[in-house]
Amino acid sequence: MTKLEVRSNVSFKEVITSVELVDFMGDSTMEIVATSINGDIRLFSYRPDEKNPLKEISKVEGLPPLAAVGVGDILGNGKPDLVVGGLDNAIRVVSFLDDELQVNAVTPVGSLPTAIGVFNVLGDSSSEVILATADRNLRCYGWYDVALDKLAHKVLEKPIFSIRPLTSAGLPYSRFVFGDDTGYLYVYQYADDRLHERSKISVGGEIGIVATGDITDNGTSEVMTVSDGKMLGLYGLVKGSMERLDSVRAPNEVTALRIGRFWELDAPKGQLVVSHANSRVTLLHFEGMRIGEEASVKTARRATDSAVAVGDISGSGTPEIVQAVGNSLNVIEVLSDSL
Repeated sequence: MTKLEVRSNVSFKEVITSVELVDFMGDSTMEIVATSINGDIRLFSYRPDEKNPLKEISKVEGLPPLAAVGVGDILGNGKPDLVVGGLDNAIRVVSFLDDELQVNAVTPVGSLPTAIGVFNVLGDSSSEVILATADRNLRCYGWYDVALDKLAHKVLEKPIFSIRPLTSAGLPYSRFVFGDDTGYLYVYQYADDRLHERSKISVGGEIGIVATGDITDNGTSEVMTVSDGKMLGLYGLVKGSMERLDSVRAPNEVTALRIGRFWELDAPKGQLVVSHANSRVTLLHFEGMRIGEEASVKTARRATDSAVAVGDISGSGTPEIVQAVGNSLNVIEVLSDSL
């Protein structure tokens, strides 16, 4: 039997707008990166057995409120960086150098950033930035010495709000996926100084969230979309084309989603971590080409939005779920007879 249990709950003065788990120390234990409504970026380590389980390592203050966040190795030094998009229509590269978070570069983009993806689209030693803005522009940036340089630019039909990498077995670079309110899921690739559409599939309904991860253990990412707020659709590459594997309707609006093979449960299966607008976190599984529910927990009486991230923040070797809901961070453990 599997269940979700809230191990720690920490409240803050300000509302938390995003949460990411990043291994800044290089020790396979991830740190918590939380952004707040007033533009702060705070970095914490997690100490589950202490009275105050979150220890602040570093903080960046005074930034414009943030609209989008991405994580990846921009500088090419083997360490992850943050790329944040602010309400001042600019993106910033934030690095962890000399034991503190530092803003490395500021790049004006002319419109509100709506989604940021940071992943390797060239197959080299560093990651690139894929940026979507409210004026329907899609751009690709690369790091050159001290600044981000635009590599490619394309105008889309509609604004997009979620971009994720699509890794494929045998390919040294990532393609990427996104959806829009026309109901299409797109697969794109950077090549020859351009952004190319490689395929698309009609999902139906406005796509607000996409997530990617290898849940079938075949070395290639699957894609999950959230359309019309509640419809979860799972898609995979079959002979080079995107095909629907299964779908399920969530009981409440979905606000955040992560997919992958995080825990070794009773049987080998992929997992889908879903956070809802009513603060409920649900763990779904994918087994035998079907989506099923594994466990769920409600973390707050009232909530309007929430975000989740998954990773080993305790150093136990087993991932935890970190949920940001309102002005609180919840650390949720997955408990199972097989763990």
